[in-house]
Amino acid sequence: MPPTQKHLQTSISRTGKDYAELHNWIDDPELKTARHDFTKIWEFGAAIKAKYGAEGLQEYIEHLREDMDVKLMKIWGKDATTRDEALDYYGIRRKGRDYSLDMADIKMLQDAGMSAEDLDHSLKVAGRALDIARRVVSGSGAQVDLELVGRGALFHDLGKAKTHAIEHGLLGAEMGKALGLPDTINVIMEKHIRGGLTAAEATELGLPVKDYTLHKLEERIIIYADRLVDIIYDGLVKVDSAADAELRFENILSNEIKYGKNDITRERYFGYHREIQGLMGTPPQ
Repeated sequence: MPPTQKHLQTSISRTGKDYAELHNWIDDPELKTARHDFTKIWEFGAAIKAKYGAEGLQEYIEHLREDMDVKLMKIWGKDATTRDEALDYYGIRRKGRDYSLDMADIKMLQDAGMSAEDLDHSLKVAGRALDIARRVVSGSGAQVDLELVGRGALFHDLGKAKTHAIEHGLLGAEMGKALGLPDTINVIMEKHIRGGLTAAEATELGLPVKDYTLHKLEERIIIYADRLVDIIYDGLVKVDSAADAELRFENILSNEIKYGKNDITRERYFGYHREIQGLMGTPPQ
């Protein structure tokens, strides 16, 4: 089963809170087996709901769902059709559900050799991107593919398992194709460098000459979240919260070359910021 830390991250992606106390209670070494028993959900559920509310009870169920996902993936291995039919039937995957991060995807990143630091960054970007996407849907009614946002954000830096050079986007897309990831996700890996390069910029940076610009709203949400996570967690600029990072976004990019890079890149990010802020209707978490 996945370590408790992974459950904290997926809770954040769904609720904005990690529910650390609840997940640690579920994974208590001496009582772990009983607390993962699906037949005891009714027994434990009332107390969990009384302490953590309906959302906490849902996170308890999500914890069990995620653990079952990982176990069944191990059992069935590459028998994808049988596995996916069963996962869909029992509601373990997200058909018809609001998307949440898949433990199998997280394991795929680990198996590819991604470092703990890079994985932590990817989890934070996925959580931030999903929060932004939900606010976009709530604020504007725009159609947003939450699965594409969540998986695209989670895998965007897959190439860093091999290199941190600027080629990691292209390499990530090649790795994703070899792993059988959808082209929509591989494209995000390929295009996320500098927020979506033009062919002229690609030439200047020594990358294959093509148009890397971002045509989908989901792609722009991921890129915006990626830059916000850097600002929030790098420590280069002091920010009080995610809301503060969003409020000061343009000022920060104008004054820190690490984030703004150059005039073209900075203006590109400003465009994403203005577009997405215009669509959102709820404050950041």
